[in-house]
Amino acid sequence: MPKNSRGFTLVEIMMVMAIVALLVSIAVVEGAQFRKQANEANCIANLKSILSGFEIYAARHNGEYAPATEQNLSFLIQEGCLFQDLVTFNQVGNFRYMVFSIDPSGYDIRAMAINSALADHNYQIRPGGQLKRSATAVSSDMDFQEF
Repeated sequence: MPKNSRGFTLVEIMMVMAIVALLVSIAVVEGAQFRKQANEANCIANLKSILSGFEIYAARHNGEYAPATEQNLSFLIQEGCLFQDLVTFNQVGNFRYMVFSIDPSGYDIRAMAINSALADHNYQIRPGGQLKRSATAVSSDMDFQEF
């Protein structure tokens, strides 16, 4: 090759490609973690809105959280305490919202992760503003702790 020719050698091009590949792999891993955090933040916001709906209903009805044993949240919508029943949607984002119990003395609503690659925890709300989460996103993990 003549000494005054310009251009990149094959080794230089391969080094640049290796650096770009490394940067892309770091971005993909970080992007997945941000997606998990966004999914969980959305779930917590949804559960807090359900919690607020129950507390508003209880404030209007002498401390009772429901008229009787209920299977979904439609009574909160009818009373104007909640805008949508996430339980009847069954799945919102990466979480399935389920009623474990609703009665005049309290409620137990849970959000269970559908894909553990997209969430790190399952969540539960109970009367008095208790928001709890499990240690893992496995559907059998129902050992909820305050966080």
